[in-house]
Amino acid sequence: MIRLSRALTENTAYAATFASLIALVACGVDARDVGTRDTETPGLQGSVETDDATDGEGAQPGGVTPVGSTPSGEGPPVVGGPLVPPNTEGTGTTEPPPGSEPTTPLQPGAFVEDAGEACAIPPLPAFADLPTLTTLPDPFLGLNGERITSKSQWQCRREEIRQLSETFLYGKKPGKPESVTGTVSDTSITVDVQGPGGSASFSATVSMPPGATGPVPAIIGLGGSAFQPTISDEGVAFINYGFTAVGDETTNNPKTGAFYTVNPERQDTGMLIAWAWGLSRIIDVIEASGSQIIDPRSIGVTGCSRNGKGAFIAGAFDERVALTLPLESGMAGVAAFRLVGPEPGSEVLRNAYEYRPWAGTAYRQFLSLTATMESDTAGRALDQMLSDQLLDKLPFDTHEILGMIAPRGVMVMGNPSIATLSPNAELVSVLAASEIYAALGVRENLSYISNTNIGTHCQTLRPEYVPLLQQNIRKFLKHDRGATTGELNPNPTLTGQLAPNVAWETPTLQ
Repeated sequence: MIRLSRALTENTAYAATFASLIALVACGVDARDVGTRDTETPGLQGSVETDDATDGEGAQPGGVTPVGSTPSGEGPPVVGGPLVPPNTEGTGTTEPPPGSEPTTPLQPGAFVEDAGEACAIPPLPAFADLPTLTTLPDPFLGLNGERITSKSQWQCRREEIRQLSETFLYGKKPGKPESVTGTVSDTSITVDVQGPGGSASFSATVSMPPGATGPVPAIIGLGGSAFQPTISDEGVAFINYGFTAVGDETTNNPKTGAFYTVNPERQDTGMLIAWAWGLSRIIDVIEASGSQIIDPRSIGVTGCSRNGKGAFIAGAFDERVALTLPLESGMAGVAAFRLVGPEPGSEVLRNAYEYRPWAGTAYRQFLSLTATMESDTAGRALDQMLSDQLLDKLPFDTHEILGMIAPRGVMVMGNPSIATLSPNAELVSVLAASEIYAALGVRENLSYISNTNIGTHCQTLRPEYVPLLQQNIRKFLKHDRGATTGELNPNPTLTGQLAPNVAWETPTLQ
């Protein structure tokens, strides 16, 4: 069996990528469309879940309707076997853990964006002092060189991961500005913010479920969602967040949007954090509204592709988000950065800095950008290999960003049919994150599914994903103690495994 192990695959992976690029150029295909663009390529037009920035490839969101499709030739669910590490049974529970919030027993009593702000964090290392690590970093190893031993220590370890990721990749996410006001109705939400740089406004549209009479749970979508009918049928509102008004990913040097107007000193922060900041301000307004329409303690976030990247980061960086639902997020999303480069066909690592400034300017330290011409396929393949080696110095990886969501709910949805999404790197990140959830005693709060043969990107409602989605909505947004979550159901074609990609053992936390 082929395993996603750098020692076994790196040379052949880069050779395959290079060969593919040469073949594409020979056939007259723009190399940007394979491995050098985000996955909304011309061959994937017409997707239901689209970006606000069309990039010439997709429609604007809004008025989204799902495209029905019947899956064919589906493989059987895979739970257990060599793809799944120990302690991954999705058991669910009919008895709540101790505490008033049955689905999030470790969540602090205060309803706050970042409960770890009060933690005393040791000084962060300088870039020059970062060690090279080809396997995924130990999420339980603190900056003080000691592994945590208790569940209560996770909050401050989470804060360390947050600060490392902000410093070395995403850029700083500021807290709540000096003034956040707005309105909430059953059709829209407006947000007005005032900060050091001035004032800015943005909005979101609201689609209430039929028959809603009181405060209802809500899922905030970055762009539309093919799952919107399922969300509505569950009695949950859908909030379509106009995130490009907060951070315009088509602009750089200077970046523009509400985030950069209010925080002009944060030009080094990337779009993913800017969008996450805007989502947090929507929650501020919902919370201040008196919960007459939307329940602020029952908020989820979702998105697909680049919007899935944004949903992933938004859920990780705001502890008020009860359920995070990234779909097909790819590189700069759930897929482990260290494992993207060696995986054949993956999106190039430079895209998160150069194609779109999803990451912050600190990410530049981990990139080789020698090849300036897109036609220089050999140079770009070499840059990908060198960037992959530089990323071995990244002091965290995306399994730890998933761990930042713990103990809250997360359901990762993948698409194994599109190589640019790095599906094996995503699977390994999920498997490693499931060890964090297991150590915290909430293994069932992380779910993953990629077992589909519907290969179109962000386009169709995958019916095989719906039952698990319903269970997650019921557990984390509707507080149904009998809902069963925690399934790990990778597509059987995926070969990513945990063992060759970690050098740490999962501790028993007290």
